[in-house]
Amino acid sequence: MNNGAEPNNIEIDSSAFINAVEEKLVMLAPITEFMIKKQLSDLGVTRETLTHTKAKKFIDRMTEALQLCLGPDGSKMARKMMLKELRNHSDDDGEDLF
Repeated sequence: MNNGAEPNNIEIDSSAFINAVEEKLVMLAPITEFMIKKQLSDLGVTRETLTHTKAKKFIDRMTEALQLCLGPDGSKMARKMMLKELRNHSDDDGEDLF
């Protein structure tokens, strides 16, 4: 539990988060493997160094990019999935994540 700490201090298993997201998205659109690498690069992070704050930015950027290949409804579903994976791979109980 976070106990009032800023969300920026929330620890995540970033590699597991990215792997889970990639596994699910690549099934929908194979180009997402490249999109994930591009977004991580644009954020200046790797799978291993992604922070909670940067993960939220990653999700926002991926949602925008996914609109091109999945459409608005598909990108919204993908966003929900990514947020769920972030919660699943965070050390917090989810109350202070967003």
